[in-house]
Amino acid sequence: MIKLFYPLLALALFTQCQQDESYETTEFKKDTDDLKFGQEALLQQYGQITLYGEEVPRRLIVSLKSIEDSRCPTDVNCVTAGNASVLLRASNSHGVNENITLCIGDCGTDAARETHTIEAAVGDVSYKFTLKGVRPYPGQAHEGEVQKAQLVVEKL
Repeated sequence: MIKLFYPLLALALFTQCQQDESYETTEFKKDTDDLKFGQEALLQQYGQITLYGEEVPRRLIVSLKSIEDSRCPTDVNCVTAGNASVLLRASNSHGVNENITLCIGDCGTDAARETHTIEAAVGDVSYKFTLKGVRPYPGQAHEGEVQKAQLVVEKL
């Protein structure tokens, strides 16, 4: 009777395992996704998005080259708040490339900032790049979770 009990117990335990399902509405699973200017995107390192708009004849390809995050983790007392910076590469359909660096937190210029916006020209068109955040925040990371930059790109 005991020989039959353990296999049945193991079978019952295995059938109760389920995967957790989590959804993020703006996370992109493909290598390249098309967005309209002004839409928010979550972009992980080496990922890219293609942006377009009705009044812009060309598309803008934005790729995330690197994320550097030295922010003070949650529930830790630090001497400085630290910062998170991202390096973007913006390319238009004519092959013009521009590197754009955005930084949030204590970036050494002014007071610590929660978002960073910069205007940059790629070719003959000007754009506004906004870094709204880098997720997850240090100390809140789930094991194996990839850092992502929360970006908005607008055509000026």
